[in-house]
Amino acid sequence: MALIPLALRGVKFRATHAADVLRRNILIYGVGGLIAPFIGIKLIDIVVSAVGIH
Repeated sequence: MALIPLALRGVKFRATHAADVLRRNILIYGVGGLIAPFIGIKLIDIVVSAVGIH
């Protein structure tokens, strides 16, 4: 319930070209989507190795 006023306030609108928005989204979500799983898998591997589960 505490987040409702924040949601109603919304996000500030920035007028930009569609190509700029697409480039930004591909950079953030595309590259992040490729890198984040590898980092997550490595962190799980480190935790499993430290605990000693084979």
